[in-house]
Amino acid sequence: MIKTGFEQVRSGLRRGLFQGLARAGHRPGKTIPGLNYGDAAEQALDLYLPADGPCRARVMFIHGGAWHSGHRSEYAFLGAALAAHRVACAVVGYRLYPQVRYPAFVHDVAQAVVWLQREGHWFGLPPGPLYLMGHSAGAHIACLVALNPQFRPPEPVPDQTLAGVIGIAGVYRFRPETSPLYSQIFAPAAPDFTAVKPIHFVGRYPLPLLLLHGDKDRVIAARNARQMVAAADAAGQEAELQVLKGYGHIRPLFDFLPFIPNHQRTMATLLSFMTRSRPCAS
Repeated sequence: MIKTGFEQVRSGLRRGLFQGLARAGHRPGKTIPGLNYGDAAEQALDLYLPADGPCRARVMFIHGGAWHSGHRSEYAFLGAALAAHRVACAVVGYRLYPQVRYPAFVHDVAQAVVWLQREGHWFGLPPGPLYLMGHSAGAHIACLVALNPQFRPPEPVPDQTLAGVIGIAGVYRFRPETSPLYSQIFAPAAPDFTAVKPIHFVGRYPLPLLLLHGDKDRVIAARNARQMVAAADAAGQEAELQVLKGYGHIRPLFDFLPFIPNHQRTMATLLSFMTRSRPCAS
């Protein structure tokens, strides 16, 4: 597939914006880019580690982009922000459509989790359970990896691989068949597409969920997150929703920048969730 001129311009603007955010954000203590967890060039992650002090938590961040765009390098500012708050963060890349279709990109992230848990200590990552955090399509992938037994990574020691999921402006229930693009991306799950909807897998594993969603999100309405939390509650799974007043789809990501007024509040919310019961081993 050849990108149109408009798509190329939009992609360039997006990358320029996020690269600018990286220059304006925190400085991590240590950055290790381009660690390959698979054979494809896209199967790589960047590791952001705290400068000093004990690690408070371990996170893998999965970027969004509607399963067909985005790059891990655009989120250096987010990895740096977490590292500045003593959270070790791996920002993971994965293969996108049209190179692959579902479920390949979900398998990529599951493979990255296994690789990081097995090899991360060689690069200074402390041991401990891992939180999955994603934005938009990345939150969708995070939930499938954590909740769908088809993708859930093996756990040599029960409950030691994954600790919880943080979804930012995520999609948890949708109808790919209503979109020509998404019906192609998720074609292997046709005709009912049940397997691609995280809402159908709540209650299977006792992982806590934290969902952050803007009430002005015009890409994925906040009711999507409300439905996910309601389904989790009904299934007996711990789930918390924070509706962010006045926020759109991208705005929650800006809270990872230190000069944004809500930065400290957002970081406190994330740290409270991640350190409540499953802190990182120092």
